[in-house]
Amino acid sequence: MIFIGTDTTKLDFALARLAAAANVDLGLVIKQEGGNLAKTIMQITPPTGEKSSGGDMVRMVGGGFIQKAKASGLSKNAQKQGENAILGDLFGGRNIGRESSIGLFQRIGNSTLVPPRGKQTETVGVNLGWERSKKIRIYKKFWRESASIPEMKSFHRDNLNNRGRPKQVSRSVIGRWQVQDQMWISDQSANAYLKYVQAKVGLGKAGFASAALSCGIRVPSWIRKFSSKAGRVQSNFKTNPYVIASTSGNKIPDLQRAVDSAFRIREKITLSKVNAILVNRAVNLGFAKISSSGVVTYNKEA
Repeated sequence: MIFIGTDTTKLDFALARLAAAANVDLGLVIKQEGGNLAKTIMQITPPTGEKSSGGDMVRMVGGGFIQKAKASGLSKNAQKQGENAILGDLFGGRNIGRESSIGLFQRIGNSTLVPPRGKQTETVGVNLGWERSKKIRIYKKFWRESASIPEMKSFHRDNLNNRGRPKQVSRSVIGRWQVQDQMWISDQSANAYLKYVQAKVGLGKAGFASAALSCGIRVPSWIRKFSSKAGRVQSNFKTNPYVIASTSGNKIPDLQRAVDSAFRIREKITLSKVNAILVNRAVNLGFAKISSSGVVTYNKEA
């Protein structure tokens, strides 16, 4: 289990200043800014979407494209990016420098087993469907044509590192060959497991969705559907207002960094709101002027 924590003192102080400056109930400020904080955490945790001001098209693993858009970790673009990353992890094809990655699973396609000539061994020969003249040998245990989802899930988990990312596919030496230790599965099994894993895109972000929803923030359906499973929230927006949120089973890499960054972002924005209120009040009272370019000039003492 991963435990994270952060110092909320600066943001708490900024929220109190904002409520006092705006002359509104602190509960309203806590509700609004608590929701914005949860939203910010979800926006900056992966997947965050392909980002470009030019709207360029990015080729997806396995075909198709994602159009780069304005940064938003809550967009459909981010969902597609997450699904595309899973496709690359499972079946390879992600660009790594000048090469493409190798996935944990290999689609059998038109490949066939070579009939054994003599006694059974722990390895089997395979006629490669995409290279008819080429034959390789693999360990028999990896040829799982009709693999079930629990079977593939177990193999997948066994090949993840402590950050929840796929390890580099290992290689076995069989005779004079070095062969990747991939699970060979049928297209039917491959498609079923891909659909099963891709359906979980948004689960990591959903740990903060309950907090956002309790504060009136809209959350897209691909994240919202996991909210009750992934996170809990306690809130009170009346006397002594507060929002207490928790997330369980979250395997987002560097989650602590995302939380700390979100707090710093919201603290800066909150203080800018306080400053704007105070400047406008100073102008209204005749203590300052604002030029057309937005420059504030305070009146000097006579």
